[in-house]
Amino acid sequence: MPKMAENSRSGLTWVADHARCEVSVEAGQTLGKYQLIEKVGQGGMAVVYRGHDTSLNREVAVKVLHNHLAEHKEARERFGREAHAVAKLRHENILEIYDFSGLDSDETFIVTEFIEGCTLKEFICEHPLLFPETGALIVAQVCGALAHAHGLGVLHRDVKPENIMIRNDGVLKLTDFGIAQMIDLQRMTVTGQLLGSPAYMAPEHVLGGILDFRTDVFALGIVLYQLVTAELPFHGKNPHEILKRVADCEYPDPARKDPRVGKELGNIIRTALQKNPDDRYADISLMQQELETYLEGSGLQNGREELERFFDAPAAYQMALEQRLIAHLAERARRILPKDRNAALELYNRILNVDEDNAEVLTQIRLLGNRQRNFRVSAALLAALALAGLAVIAKSRFAARPGAAPDAAVLDATATVPDAKYPDTDGAIADAASTEAAPPLADASATPTSTPDARTATTIRRKRIDAAVAAIPSKGRSFDLRISRKNSEYRIGNGLWVPTASGRVRIKLGAGDQQVAARDTSCCEEMSQTISADDIGGPIKMNLRHLPGQLTPRCSTAGVSVTINDKNRPLGLAVTIPIKSPLGTERVKVTFFSKDQVDEQQVRVPAKGSEVVTCRF
Repeated sequence: MPKMAENSRSGLTWVADHARCEVSVEAGQTLGKYQLIEKVGQGGMAVVYRGHDTSLNREVAVKVLHNHLAEHKEARERFGREAHAVAKLRHENILEIYDFSGLDSDETFIVTEFIEGCTLKEFICEHPLLFPETGALIVAQVCGALAHAHGLGVLHRDVKPENIMIRNDGVLKLTDFGIAQMIDLQRMTVTGQLLGSPAYMAPEHVLGGILDFRTDVFALGIVLYQLVTAELPFHGKNPHEILKRVADCEYPDPARKDPRVGKELGNIIRTALQKNPDDRYADISLMQQELETYLEGSGLQNGREELERFFDAPAAYQMALEQRLIAHLAERARRILPKDRNAALELYNRILNVDEDNAEVLTQIRLLGNRQRNFRVSAALLAALALAGLAVIAKSRFAARPGAAPDAAVLDATATVPDAKYPDTDGAIADAASTEAAPPLADASATPTSTPDARTATTIRRKRIDAAVAAIPSKGRSFDLRISRKNSEYRIGNGLWVPTASGRVRIKLGAGDQQVAARDTSCCEEMSQTISADDIGGPIKMNLRHLPGQLTPRCSTAGVSVTINDKNRPLGLAVTIPIKSPLGTERVKVTFFSKDQVDEQQVRVPAKGSEVVTCRF
């Protein structure tokens, strides 16, 4: 029996009947001029084969409609609609349609370009994204593909990582317009059937409302949320629970999930995920523009080239990206600080969320705090002298102060104490020795929000900057992790594996016992070490042990025996060789003995390697 789930709020159902998901053709058969070579995928509507176009001598993908769907006229028409809708799309990031079998064919199929690569879902499972900027690069490219489709009246309706392919050269391809809908044509919806993936649906989709291009905006907002936080905004134990949360549009704030998301990118995600379609981006191109502005501000102007480098070497790219981001954001902050303190503060906050011990940022903020303390004292003295009728003396005192106007400081948005000589300083930040409450670090133009997630995100930013201004050490314990192998990885607890090129990195550990692990899968065993709650900081040394190698002694001469490092061993059987040398190879003495001869050989066995040594009799 098919498995069915019903949403009580919409009365819609979707069916998962894997037993019936089959076609009458198999690899090795021929459909017209297309030879089916191997099955490469299967979805809810069709099975996909890698095929060969015998007429044009090119590799293709052949998408064959499932038998149980091909029996229904509505399903064949929807399948044909995919072919006609997508065939008119010509975009680098959209899968190209080559051919369609027609509705009267014995087998209903579509022929498309064949993509050598993997899906975005497969990629992020293997290579978690370490920086939100990388997720923004990916989604900006998909925005371009959807903008092209929307411009020609094509709605995708099933945007998700499984339907985004990564070609081997780093080009993204949006695929599977199988439930795409021509906006101006009569709808052909199977009665009572919910098409799409629950976790990526928009509220109007779940509730049976009218779908339009803003439905794709919402789905892509979910993809962006997932890429930058490593979690879906709507999830649950079963489809009922997921659909309810989608319908209510309740999800954790992305900046709360990962503070590195920041204000600017967080606002893009929140706009895309508005419950009311009228509150979302009216056009996907507007979302693309804001993402590109955000990326340009992060020093990532050419998204196509950045993604090509990223997909080619994910670990190396992300290691280099950290320093690129810090350098670019710090330079931007220095340029705009005199003009826009709040914007500079947000940039400093982004740097500290990547590198909370960044000396340049912390020093700059301390200097700002010290300067602003002097401004406060001077302003207070001026006011006192004026009240005493000694304004002339006060004016001469200020004229004698040397130095040009200093850099502007991070200010309380409500401060109203201007300094005539220093017009850029119209307020003050808390001094480390001051007993006054630290001013709120909010944008004066920002609209207040009462949601708990927003308050939490603001609190995170405020605590980081207040701590830096007051020169209070960051919470947690600092350790210098020293791994014996370069290009290794480490992780804290059950967190993500983080690559390190040099094998040395400064890490922060919270209170209590913490486990730190390190590995180098190319050569060595994984090892872990528990750092007790009593350790307040210092070096952590992780000497990775090389994986053992194997050595097999062989000899075709009868009556020969063998020793390995002076221990008798049987001929023809592999012997495990522990690798003790830090160089990753072990020197082994192999000695063959015949009745009247001795053959001694020195062999080097590499970690994870397998060597065969043969007698020379």
